[in-house]
Amino acid sequence: MNLTKSFKHVDYLWDFEKSELLKNDEVALLLYRSNILGSDLRITNYGGGNTSCRTTEIDPLTGESKEIMWIKGSGGDIGTLTREGLAALYVNRLRSLKKSYKGLSDEDRLVGLFQHCIYDFDSKAPSIDTPLHGMLPFKHIDHLHPDAVIAIAAAANGEKITKEIWGGTIAWLPWQRPGFDLGLQLESCLAKNPGIRGIILGSHGLFTWGDTSYDCYMNSLEVIEMASS
Repeated sequence: MNLTKSFKHVDYLWDFEKSELLKNDEVALLLYRSNILGSDLRITNYGGGNTSCRTTEIDPLTGESKEIMWIKGSGGDIGTLTREGLAALYVNRLRSLKKSYKGLSDEDRLVGLFQHCIYDFDSKAPSIDTPLHGMLPFKHIDHLHPDAVIAIAAAANGEKITKEIWGGTIAWLPWQRPGFDLGLQLESCLAKNPGIRGIILGSHGLFTWGDTSYDCYMNSLEVIEMASS
């Protein structure tokens, strides 16, 4: 593991002494990652972006182990995010909404159904970005709005530039309003491009991921660094 990673265009802020103290708490590591990412406004604007992680928790009703997604709730800022600002949802319940989804005209109704997926009753209200994370299979996900990536995402030939910079390791999706359908499109994009390290949303931002919070952080910084060079 490289403990002295450096970048020219973004600040590497991960402190292994701090993260070691949090190693048994994935949610605390999510908050740590979120705060250091959000502290750099070149990486995402205030109030923008979203981060998530997944843990295994015991369902209080059935005693069964369930996969839970912890994600920035509606109206939050990742740079100042605390546990009170997270929404925690059952992943299987969120994904089961596919069965009742009726298309783009049904987006507002689906947002209301997110409340039926809540695991932690102290959760912040889930945002419209929730299915964008929930339809992807990764344990740790960053959705950011880096200046350098936005410049590419907003370019008339952004898809072509994406291919030139990252080859086939970053996929492209054209702009669409965040919501359940976009979550399904992200899922489909990943299925068509297995092994990619991220997805750029045209005129919008970047999705990256990793097996651990640190891996996710490093993936995000490396992709942003490549966009900046």
